[in-house]
Amino acid sequence: MVFARKGAEEEVDKRKNASNCSNKGMRLGKYELGRTLGEGNFGKVKFAKNVDSGQPFAVKILEKTRIIDLKITDQIKREIGTLKLLKHPNVVRLHENHDP
Repeated sequence: MVFARKGAEEEVDKRKNASNCSNKGMRLGKYELGRTLGEGNFGKVKFAKNVDSGQPFAVKILEKTRIIDLKITDQIKREIGTLKLLKHPNVVRLHENHDP
């Protein structure tokens, strides 16, 4: 899942090393992944930049095997469906999602 938040570019500009990390150059589709912003039970959220536009994003990378093992695939699909509908200034916007 790829998320963006209004004002993210300014926030990134304030953090000089926001995109510097040990796995710089690692790509996921059109996104260059940066440092880990957070971790949860089902995956990680990484800082990312769109390589075409340079726009900053947060990419949520889910552990598919864990989701299948816990039988929460339907729950994740509902979350994605809900996020696609939400458009609010205080909620991050879902731009796209991929299921390899």
